[in-house]
Amino acid sequence: MTVICIGYFDKFSRFFLDIEKHLKVNSKASIQYKIYSIHLSGFLYTLFRLKFSSWIALKAWFLAQRKKKTYKKIISSSEIYNEVAYIDCVQFHKALNSKISNTSLKLQALAYIDIFEKRFTKQTPNYLLTLGDSRLCVEIAVAVAKKHNIKVYYIEQGPFNTTFFDDEGVNANLSIRNKSALNVPNNAEKYNDKPLNNFAKKYNRSPFYRGMDVLFSILFEKTTICPPDLKFTDIVQRSRKRNKNSSKALKNTLQPIALLVLQVPLDVNMIYHSPHFKSHTEIVKSVYNNLPKGLKLVIREHPLYINKYDNDLYEFIKSNNILIDNSTPLNLALKKSNIVIVNNSTVGIEAILNYKTVVVLGNAFYDNNAICLKLEDKKELSQILENAVDYKPNKLKIDTFKVALFNSVLLQGAITDSTLTSSKTIANHLIQNL
Repeated sequence: MTVICIGYFDKFSRFFLDIEKHLKVNSKASIQYKIYSIHLSGFLYTLFRLKFSSWIALKAWFLAQRKKKTYKKIISSSEIYNEVAYIDCVQFHKALNSKISNTSLKLQALAYIDIFEKRFTKQTPNYLLTLGDSRLCVEIAVAVAKKHNIKVYYIEQGPFNTTFFDDEGVNANLSIRNKSALNVPNNAEKYNDKPLNNFAKKYNRSPFYRGMDVLFSILFEKTTICPPDLKFTDIVQRSRKRNKNSSKALKNTLQPIALLVLQVPLDVNMIYHSPHFKSHTEIVKSVYNNLPKGLKLVIREHPLYINKYDNDLYEFIKSNNILIDNSTPLNLALKKSNIVIVNNSTVGIEAILNYKTVVVLGNAFYDNNAICLKLEDKKELSQILENAVDYKPNKLKIDTFKVALFNSVLLQGAITDSTLTSSKTIANHLIQNL
């Protein structure tokens, strides 16, 4: 069995290595296992354990420099290379930051294509495992793998201390979104009592690995010797922390509450899966201006971005006396709220499984009209918020969706658990489906 893995940081390399361990213990087949890391920490974690390790982003950058003349000719004449529409694969990074050189991204894309073509032709793997389904390297690898009929599985951190594992994608690309999630297999009843918010002891990431990623970013990000797809990522938080905004507890609010949950501004969910809104400022303004009378809008910021969103957002919040509450525990905030509004945050599924009325503004794996109110047209925002006031969640359908979720794409145990469990489940799946 040959398995190729593509990850980012050391914590993901750790997870991949645990999958390899279980494969070697439980499989009778010979195991050929290779881990390609996009960031330095992932590369070092695997390397220090004397396993095959490749810093794929840097490898592609060197190849792009060596073949720059050839690649530029290709770029000037075609948007497809070796049957891969590479132009589509650079869109995420272009949206991430306009400062990234478009030409550099295209050169990097062609280099990735050549690397994976050579890798998959030399020894066709049985499986390609990737963390997520976006970013240049992953999108290129998946495109080349599908060309060679290689089975691809996508892995992502899930809610409730779980791991997403799917063969179609993650986030809004999860297969459960495209299937009838309310048709549950007959043998699925045993999953009906899966606990929510099942916390486990977490892996303590070494400061060394985090430090190496930060150091590389600080030293090289603004130079020409940094791979373009490593520029302007979330390695270093660059937003200057503003003066602390008021964060009042929901318990002091007597009006019916519409809780609007913000998320990370520049991630795949905002770039790829947000058809109606391109910024949180736009979301807050639209929701506030269309909110039914009698409802009190309360904003909850993402934990990593408290006081770090755009100035325009805070100015609008202040001028309209909108309440920000980051101090109330999430489970209590959901319980207190009459309506929960999300773009496509995982808080949405938490709220749904707690039988709350949820309005989903963007595309999400849980945006099934049987269990939430999904915004299909931006012009309908006022009406859908009005409908939310009297909406009654269908508990039976929500329970059925939960069963389907745990039967199809969610595995117990998180990628960052101290004692890993989902890695063993994945290894067993690979063995059984070889």
